[in-house]
Amino acid sequence: MATTFFGPTSPFGTLTGWEVQDDNPTTTQTRAQALGSDGDEIAKRLHDAKTTVTANYTLKNATGCKIPKFGEILGGYHVDSVTITFGNTAFVTMSLTGHKHGASAHPACRTYTGSLAQIASNFGCPSSVVGMTLPANAGVRSMTYNLQGNHQDELGSAGDFLAADNYDGYETVDCELCDSGTISAAAGWDLTSVSNGFSNTAATTASATVEKHIAHST
Repeated sequence: MATTFFGPTSPFGTLTGWEVQDDNPTTTQTRAQALGSDGDEIAKRLHDAKTTVTANYTLKNATGCKIPKFGEILGGYHVDSVTITFGNTAFVTMSLTGHKHGASAHPACRTYTGSLAQIASNFGCPSSVVGMTLPANAGVRSMTYNLQGNHQDELGSAGDFLAADNYDGYETVDCELCDSGTISAAAGWDLTSVSNGFSNTAATTASATVEKHIAHST
């Protein structure tokens, strides 16, 4: 059998503006067992089959690009988390994680729409950062946006998937600036950390993290 090269596919289907870089679906089952009086196994049962996947993408076209929701069903997978990363010397990337149960598509659940509504460019960092108020003329070095929430799966009488839904969606933003001015949280967000870096060979930097919990949209 020949070795296969260069074959990633998008498990979440076609995502406008994004080019898949890699994917790694993993299927697992839970193994139950019963022991005999001598302590050795006398019976077993596999149940609760589940496929989890992580896929990474590079942004090739920012105009109208797809930004998934937490809880959205894409390609049959429930979107568990969305992470979008910006760097001042790199193209924008996105990492999606998701799961489904058995061979069937995951049933619909409540979804949560994040505050990152659009991306201005497929390269570099935005001049303003969602969830933060920055110092004037600050240079954004990097930014990471994450959207996720809590997902509850329930099993039926035979130990296999029965139903699921989502609650308490939230988003976080991490940012590093080439500046030492004051960073504050935008309305509705909480500033959970802030720090400065000082060096005798480089500019002062500032880093901050903000968080916001959001209500479900569907």
